[in-house]
Amino acid sequence: MEILDGNRIECSKCEEVIDLEDAVGLNKQTRSMFKPLCTDCLEKVGCPPGFELERDITYFARQ
Repeated sequence: MEILDGNRIECSKCEEVIDLEDAVGLNKQTRSMFKPLCTDCLEKVGCPPGFELERDITYFARQ
């Protein structure tokens, strides 16, 4: 995962670059795995078993 321009991130599924405010994150509970998604991809994929959904990932923003 890479933060772009301080407050933008790339969706791990469709590779669209979106604002952190518009992104959600899937966090693997048993490993340190984090996948940022845009809302369109979240609607398609949902939250798979074993993952936790984080709706606010703005804490990744760089000042």
